[in-house]
Amino acid sequence: MEPNELRSKLIALHNELARTGNVDAETRELLEHLSGDIQELLEKPGAPDDRRYGSLSRRLRESLARFETSHPQLTAAMERAIDALVQMGV
Repeated sequence: MEPNELRSKLIALHNELARTGNVDAETRELLEHLSGDIQELLEKPGAPDDRRYGSLSRRLRESLARFETSHPQLTAAMERAIDALVQMGV
């Protein structure tokens, strides 16, 4: 996968995170943390083996179950980002 494709998927996920509403304080904190991590990668991208990508991928996978039924669009965006990371070897 091309870096621009990954960037596009991360931007889409970042936007979806920002649109996600009606969540408790703990979930909002998780969303803000994920959003911040994505923003950092968008501003200062690194090589696919950069630990930040692996860390983001892990946290996204851990978060999927939490949003699967309540926020299906967010879950779909997370899955696309995870797939892009996997294709980059993360």
